[in-house]
Amino acid sequence: MKAEEKVPSDYDAYLQETGMPENEIQKLDEHVKQFIVDDLKSGDGKFGYMKINAEEQMMNGSAEDFTGIEFYASAFKNGSAIYVYPTYGFTENKKPCGNDSFSFLLGEAIRPYEFGGTLWYKDNTMSDWAVSGNLIANNQQLNGASYSGSQLGTPRSAMKFMGTTYCHASVGTGDDNRILMGYSYQPKEVRVELFGWRLSRKQIIFVLAGGVVVGSVWWRKNKGKTQK
Repeated sequence: MKAEEKVPSDYDAYLQETGMPENEIQKLDEHVKQFIVDDLKSGDGKFGYMKINAEEQMMNGSAEDFTGIEFYASAFKNGSAIYVYPTYGFTENKKPCGNDSFSFLLGEAIRPYEFGGTLWYKDNTMSDWAVSGNLIANNQQLNGASYSGSQLGTPRSAMKFMGTTYCHASVGTGDDNRILMGYSYQPKEVRVELFGWRLSRKQIIFVLAGGVVVGSVWWRKNKGKTQK
């Protein structure tokens, strides 16, 4: 029996028309393709694929930042307008706790002026990605931006996240067309907290770890015993 051939999507066809190489197109998740195509269509005129040098940058000087995380970026040009799409994706389940940061820097050939993005998530029960929310560049600079905090996900259990950002830019004054990307993964250590409610002669103590109740203890004052 002949193997079923993959049918290119409409997004594939659109990206092919920009001159984007087929091997680069196939590196992209279908959701990322749609994100890029929709954003390119929102611009004025027809964009063509632009060759850039995408690299990873160390954040906090730790090689552990890159464990289980992949990076990708593509760029398209129309006259003096350049649209860049820095992207990261978890290849293994992780549990961000609001301290993470995704950043990128652009060479002098590209001068950014507008940023945005979308975050997706997928746990072990899901066959496809679901939208987590929009991404906002909460630290914008002349040569790049960073996205940080709870918007990068604060799940109760470990899962995968994928973030695609857009960067609308203009032609810069130099010829350095690099884009450097990095992700700082900073999970909190599990902190055990206690709080209690008193009811008559009994008191219930709730045990929390990371904001989730993981156990409780009843304490009877008159008997001095504990029951779990």
